[in-house]
Amino acid sequence: MPIFMLDFFGILLNVMGAVDLADLPFLFGPHLREELGMFERAELTVRFASVEGAGSEVRVHDDDGRLLRRHAFHGLGGIPPLLPPFAVLGDRFAVLQAAVLAKNDAVVALVGGVESPRSALALALGVRGWRMVSAQRLVVDRATGQTLPLQVPLELRGAALESAHAWGLPEKDLRTASSPLTGSYLQVRPESLMETVPVGARLGPATVVRLCTAGGPRAGLEDGGRAPAVWPVDATALLDRNPRARLLLPPAGGVEEAADLLDARLCPPLPKETAPCPADLRTTRERPAGSTMSASIRRAPRTSTGHSSTGSSAAKAAAATT
Repeated sequence: MPIFMLDFFGILLNVMGAVDLADLPFLFGPHLREELGMFERAELTVRFASVEGAGSEVRVHDDDGRLLRRHAFHGLGGIPPLLPPFAVLGDRFAVLQAAVLAKNDAVVALVGGVESPRSALALALGVRGWRMVSAQRLVVDRATGQTLPLQVPLELRGAALESAHAWGLPEKDLRTASSPLTGSYLQVRPESLMETVPVGARLGPATVVRLCTAGGPRAGLEDGGRAPAVWPVDATALLDRNPRARLLLPPAGGVEEAADLLDARLCPPLPKETAPCPADLRTTRERPAGSTMSASIRRAPRTSTGHSSTGSSAAKAAAATT
């Protein structure tokens, strides 16, 4: 049985079963600590096991071996996801489905469904100096209100699937997956396409931006908007203090313009000869944005990091298809 250790937000997990060891670096990146039994004292143990006549199940135990939760296993995704096991950590963390990025002392959470252009917009912000905090979920420490990095694979859908072979990324950086609800999609490590925030960073509250299709010819940015759906429900008030905005997108295109609007609003240009701040490591009726957006990704030079892998220029340019 595969055995490995993960570190999420300073919480150590022993995990047994369910994942091929060869997939660990791709799935968990810098959260992966130890493999094959070389353990520190872990706060939680997650066991994936087969149950005769009942498929697979997940069991979560505390460090004394006490069973905290037991339920059927249907995959690693979902809200809350299985890894980290938020279902037993709901009193400590709030989770919102979003792509989260940071630049200087600004943090933004892009909220939209899986068919929305949030991944394309995240990549467009990446070439404007934003770094990935989390490709899929905003995670907030309920005690401090800080935003926490969760560096899991970025999911790309739509035209990105058709162009995957032209990206020029190493095969180890590309995975094709499928969901019974949303169909096929492509998974990519975020480090392959843009800079990322270290997993030990602690950042300030995010501006929550909901992506909406309004039908106009140009992108627009408005303050306010309805509160997002937060898990667990009793943590909803925690995000009431976060700034909110609506990003109105045309039915097709507009991602580059939208990225410029967000960048200018959240990180306005500094006066000349002003030293930039370092990153802080602590109307129109709307409908859900669809999947017909495109972004022309103009890749800026990147510096390598300990957990980054270098993609080719073709790969970065081809993000226009997302």
